[in-house]
Amino acid sequence: MQPHHLLFALLFGSIQCAPLSSPSSDLLRSLNLSVDELGATVFSLIYGTPLMNFYQLAAGTLTSVGPNFIGHRNTTATASTKNVVRPNVDTIYGTAATDLSATDLVLVVPPMDADRFYLFALYDPYGDNFATIGSVAASKPGKYLLRSSESNCDDDCEGYQGCITFPTPIGTILVRIEVKNNGTDVAEVNSYFSKVSLTPINPRKSSLPALSLADFDTLSNNTAVSTLELTARLESRSPPETADFQAAVPGILALAGISNGVYTKPASVNLTHASELVNASAAAFTNAPGNYPSFGNGWSILNSSYSGTFESGTAIIPRALTATALYLQNQAANALYPTLGATQLSLTDSEAYVFTFSGKPPVASDGFWSVTMYDDAGYLVPNDVDTYAVGDRSNITFPSGDLVYGSGAKDGSFQVLVQDANVPPPSNWTANWLPAPSGGGDFTVTFRLYAPTTGASDGSYAYPVVTKGDAITA
Repeated sequence: MQPHHLLFALLFGSIQCAPLSSPSSDLLRSLNLSVDELGATVFSLIYGTPLMNFYQLAAGTLTSVGPNFIGHRNTTATASTKNVVRPNVDTIYGTAATDLSATDLVLVVPPMDADRFYLFALYDPYGDNFATIGSVAASKPGKYLLRSSESNCDDDCEGYQGCITFPTPIGTILVRIEVKNNGTDVAEVNSYFSKVSLTPINPRKSSLPALSLADFDTLSNNTAVSTLELTARLESRSPPETADFQAAVPGILALAGISNGVYTKPASVNLTHASELVNASAAAFTNAPGNYPSFGNGWSILNSSYSGTFESGTAIIPRALTATALYLQNQAANALYPTLGATQLSLTDSEAYVFTFSGKPPVASDGFWSVTMYDDAGYLVPNDVDTYAVGDRSNITFPSGDLVYGSGAKDGSFQVLVQDANVPPPSNWTANWLPAPSGGGDFTVTFRLYAPTTGASDGSYAYPVVTKGDAITA
């Protein structure tokens, strides 16, 4: 299944136009959309899709800890984790729903081990990772001032390691701190989180409403309508970043029926037809040369010029595709997410996939990699050995039985086995076994490389060969 099917199969269920300004009509034409209410609706659905993911994250965070506070899990994700889709099990997460409309924030990042991977990634509601503090960026621990363009603070940032201006009044902070030693130092990671803080400072009056659970109340059960309703409600607090989009987008949203925080469907608009055009735009992007460059052996990745930043929010189609497949993606310098051409895999209980790695995936000394298993709903797969991912901390072995990451270990080819959770392989495969859904069925895997080196994207590393065959049993 192509990435656009993962996304837009969820969405949405002729047209005359009012005159548009030149920037608005030019933007619609640049996306091969008609300059009318239908084209404006298609644009608005694509544009607003990531806000549905923001809603899922922000509503949970506001309910548990409120705005402008970093809450965190005290353990890695398991098969019982259902509040997030496609979680990694390599890090412990912390999240905050930020609202800088009436205050600035002071973020405290504590010192951590020199070889500990960590990221404090800052996002607008659409998932644009506009700034990152962390080990990959060689940022220093300490205090950081977070502010909006309406801030009344001094510009010299005296007393702070840095000052970061959010492009939108509302957004998200996602903290990832690596859990080492095959998950045995969870307590150490929690000790770091106990020293993380987010504190309001420099209060001011604002004409904007505060971010609250009311923003997400009484949304339609129809995904298309709720997307447009949420786009309307958050429009004033999630404006475009660039001057060109600031000139063009409001007129397009208004033509689609979004005005003064309310969505009203134009009488002639058929949302089912609009959804078909959304899918067509997604398919055209996915299939266009260069947007998903090949890494060989069936692996590809979203062009790094879009990854995490989406060209300051102007690349709305890859932004929407990423939102549902992997919302809050990192910038390519911090993490890569190669995908197989057939993103959805399938096995019976008598079959297996073997991933043959040419060598250790290229990551920095403080980086790591993993392959994580998800069921067809995007959740971790339950299994008796509680193995949800394999990677550099999984005691994986070479065919000789030697540890791939043991003391003094050399590089070389090794294999990862994917087969039914109820069909255990021989003991020599146990550490390299990634259990698939019991009884067979569809699933996906996500290959993550955190702190990748240049070999991960310059063609010098040969990505795993994936073959399907009979299950391997004793």
